Amino acid sequence: MRIYQKVKQEIKKNKQLRLDGGYTCIPFVLLPKLGQVVPGIEQEKYYLVTANSKVGKTKLADFLFVYNPYEFVTNKHSDVKLKIFYFSLEVSKEEKLSQFYSYLLYKNHNIVISPEKLKSRFENYILEDDIEKILDTYDAEMDKFESMVTIIDNVKNPFGIYKHMRDYAYSNGVHYDKDGNVIPVEALLSDNPQTKEKANLAIADYKANDPNEYVIIVVDHLSLLHTEKGQDLWTTIFNFSSKYCLAMRDRWRYIPVVIQQQAADQEKQQFTFRGDSIIAKLRPSPDGLADCKLTQRDVNVMFGLFAPHRYKIENYEGYDIDKLGDNYREFNVMLNRNGSGFINIDLYFNGASNFFKELLPAEKMEEKHYKSIAAINATAK
Repeated sequence: MRIYQKVKQEIKKNKQLRLDGGYTCIPFVLLPKLGQVVPGIEQEKYYLVTANSKVGKTKLADFLFVYNPYEFVTNKHSDVKLKIFYFSLEVSKEEKLSQFYSYLLYKNHNIVISPEKLKSRFENYILEDDIEKILDTYDAEMDKFESMVTIIDNVKNPFGIYKHMRDYAYSNGVHYDKDGNVIPVEALLSDNPQTKEKANLAIADYKANDPNEYVIIVVDHLSLLHTEKGQDLWTTIFNFSSKYCLAMRDRWRYIPVVIQQQAADQEKQQFTFRGDSIIAKLRPSPDGLADCKLTQRDVNVMFGLFAPHRYKIENYEGYDIDKLGDNYREFNVMLNRNGSGFINIDLYFNGASNFFKELLPAEKMEEKHYKSIAAINATAK
């Protein structure tokens, strides 16, 4: 089959799928405005989320690439299958599940409580009985969540992550050569270097056992990757992105999602000769990526997050930051190779609950809207 025929076949298949009520991606149902620019989480796409330290980049990645697809598959469309592998290089799997509890309590019950308070860590706070009773009602929900989301906190080097996903691909699909012949897994994993190389070079196609399964691989975050033998951190990150992430995307149609900090210099506030802050220098940018900037060459989509309150900016894009405080975030679509880039969306951010929501346009924000956000903060446990 000619390449154009394959492309046309996919176009027609996707059109019919949509006409039949199906989906060709996982929409960003939790951020509708974003869905007007980036259609959603697509198979065979590579995403990067970046921000300065402690701004909420991990929470944004969790919201968009864990909670959002989970909500969609659970509530909207049962034909789409979801499997998320979350390689947490910074916190334990127990901590990630505590964060999900905080998210559920806010989303479903308007209870703002951090994971630390859920665990009664503070000297002046012990978890209330009524919240404990709510948690007990979530056992079925948590079972469902863990069936879709596998959190891995003991694999931290690039090849280890790749091998984990390779093993999953080998167990859940079949490789073919250019003539349509099956390539045995035994040959791909052979102890004989020549046999193994020949088999891997012969791969022309891969078909998952379930083509409706979306396999998302979240890595948080790149600067915490354990270096491979003989490599520094720059080389480790570069190889992980250009070698392993692209292989997972292109060979198996998986969806890598990496979190990468902005460099420390990007956080330094700069001023004009009149003393005005140069805001453009503070926003996240592809060139501001920490430890290895070349990851920007590999990704399909790059998202950024900016917190003007951190720099004591009182008014930003028409919003009263004095009143919104650290609850305001500017969301940036910094790169989108298949569509529009440089799009900004204004968000409400609740850090304790891992929650984001699109704000009204600045010109429609009234005093009552600012007060409602302040009231939410006042109810925090």
